[in-house]
Amino acid sequence: MQAEFKKNGYVFIKSFFSQTEIDALVADIKEASATKTGDDVLDKGNLKFHALIMHRSEKLRTFISQPKIVQFLKQFTGPDIWVRWDQAVEKKPGAGTFPWHQDNQYSQLKDQHFQFWISLTTMTADNGGLWVVPGSHKGMLKYEVDDNHVSYKGDVSNAEFISAEAGDVVLFSSFLLHSTTPNITQDSRWAYVIEYMRMDKMDPYIDSPHLVIAKNGQTHLEYLNRLPSQDYWMNRIKYFHLKQKIKSGLKGIKNAVF
Repeated sequence: MQAEFKKNGYVFIKSFFSQTEIDALVADIKEASATKTGDDVLDKGNLKFHALIMHRSEKLRTFISQPKIVQFLKQFTGPDIWVRWDQAVEKKPGAGTFPWHQDNQYSQLKDQHFQFWISLTTMTADNGGLWVVPGSHKGMLKYEVDDNHVSYKGDVSNAEFISAEAGDVVLFSSFLLHSTTPNITQDSRWAYVIEYMRMDKMDPYIDSPHLVIAKNGQTHLEYLNRLPSQDYWMNRIKYFHLKQKIKSGLKGIKNAVF
């Protein structure tokens, strides 16, 4: 599976979660999302985001740090893991195309993060399911910026559609090109995405506290005001440009998975 991820930039696992687990997760997401006020900056018509709901729900924090997930993730991330972002995404009937993009084009990070994409409903080409370009994760590609969104205009002729059922999971690199097409059905399409990072990697754009979910390959749930990786000189050099970006008002847009 590691070789597959290295080659294609993603792996697809059927029935990672049972329908019972998904039903409970959906209930917890709705409970946490009920406290949301206002629209998300990335909302686009009938495409709606419920971001950082993990911070509002102990149940969600327990879910995203459960041993089954940690044991799966550590073969890709290593034994020490934190969560930079989470979001539930609803693509309602009539929602349009979301353009091809890499998530690092949004996050502006130098390092890879790992997108753990959980299908909460059946995903089809008609309801705006996930398309990917295998092997497109080798580095940052050129892109265009339109308002709060980015898009890649290059070749996607080898794109593949991932047909998923509730409980299926896609783990993909934040550098992998992906997109979704319009929802032309009468039902909403839902996904929940958790974005994991190695503990030796940082995101200077994310405010503290930071949620740690694994240490030494085992579940370890803890909030830290400062990650050890923020003091690594290599990481500080990578993001030295951050000061200039902030001064000029060009802060990195938060990551999006659609």
